[in-house]
Amino acid sequence: MSKGDFLQKNWCQTDAERARRSLAKWYDSHARDLPWRLTPSLYGTWLSEIMLQQTRVDTGIPKWHLFQELFPSVEDLAQASEAEVMKAWEGLGYYRRARLLHQAAKVVVSKGGFPENREGWLALPGIGPYTSAAIASIGLGEAVAAVDGNVQRVMSRWGGVTDPVDSKTGAQAIQGVADAWLDAARPGDHNQAVMELGALVCSPKQPRCAECPVRFTCTSADNPDMWSVLPRKTPKRKAARWDLTWHVAHHGNQVVAIQRPDTGVWATLWAFPERAPSKSNTPSRPLIPDVVHALTHKRIHARMVGTAMTSTEELHTWAQEVNGVVMTWEECEAKAWPRLATKVWSELKAACMAGN
Repeated sequence: MSKGDFLQKNWCQTDAERARRSLAKWYDSHARDLPWRLTPSLYGTWLSEIMLQQTRVDTGIPKWHLFQELFPSVEDLAQASEAEVMKAWEGLGYYRRARLLHQAAKVVVSKGGFPENREGWLALPGIGPYTSAAIASIGLGEAVAAVDGNVQRVMSRWGGVTDPVDSKTGAQAIQGVADAWLDAARPGDHNQAVMELGALVCSPKQPRCAECPVRFTCTSADNPDMWSVLPRKTPKRKAARWDLTWHVAHHGNQVVAIQRPDTGVWATLWAFPERAPSKSNTPSRPLIPDVVHALTHKRIHARMVGTAMTSTEELHTWAQEVNGVVMTWEECEAKAWPRLATKVWSELKAACMAGN
C-alpha cells in the first residue's frame, strides 16, 4: 500500500486535527513531571533522549541526575575520559550509546555550541532521525514529527496501519499520520504528548482505551482484534545462545580482570578471562549458580568459575598470560562492567572471599 493510498483509505485530515486538539488538552493535564521537563535545556533534553533509547523511564531518571551531577555541562562531558563516562553509564546497557554521546559532546564543543536545527543534530554521532526530531522540536521549537516505538504503536493503531512499521511502506504510513497530527505551534509538547500517550495509555498490552483522548477517531479503540496485532513488525531472528564461562582467579582481596576489545560485544568494558588458569595448584570451582542474561541478539548462559591462587605472584603470572590486570574488588568496582557482572557482583565477591 502506498503512502497516498493509505492517506485516502484510512483517515481524513479532519480526524487528525480532532485527534491533535484532544491530545493537546489531555497532555496539559496528564504530562508527567519528568526532570528534563521541569528544568528544560538542550543539554538535558539530549541526555534524556539518548538514555531513554531502549531504557525504561524509571531506570533513566537516576542516571540523568547522575550525569547532571558528574557532567553538568556539555563541556564537562567532553572533557571527561571515556572510562568515566562508561562508568557513569553502567546499568543502562547498550554502551555504544555512551561512547557516541561522549564523541558527540566533543564535536559540539569543538564547533562552539549545540546545533541550531534538526539537520545539524542529525550530523552528530549517535543521533538518528527520531532523536534529531525530538531534540529539535522540544529544545528548538522546530516543527518536525518525532517517531519512536511509542509513536509507532499509537499511530498504527489509530490509523489502522497494517504494513510492518519497520518496512518502507509501513514507515511511510506512520510518518504520514505523525506529520498530519503535528501541532506546528507546539511541536515539542506535541511530540512528547504522543510519546506520553503510548507510555501511559496506549500500552503494548491491554491499552486503556476508555481513558484515551483520541479514542473517538481511532480505528483500534476497544477492538482487541486490531490493537493486539498492531503495530506489525517484521519477525525478529531468534536470539543466538552464547555459552560463556568467566574464570575468576583470586587471592585475598584481589582478582584478575581484562578489558574487552574496542569492538564487539561489551566493547572496552571490563570482564573476567574466558579461559582457565593453566598452572594453578588449586582446582577451579563454580562460584554461584549459572546465570542467564539476555542481550538484543544473544541469550547468554554464563558460568562463573573461581580459582583460588596460592599467592599474589601466581595471580600476577596468570594476569600476564591473559593480558589482564590484578585489581582489588574495590578497584574493579570503579571500572565499567557489563550488566551480567554487576547484577551478581555481591554474590560473586562473597563466594571468592569465602574461598580464600
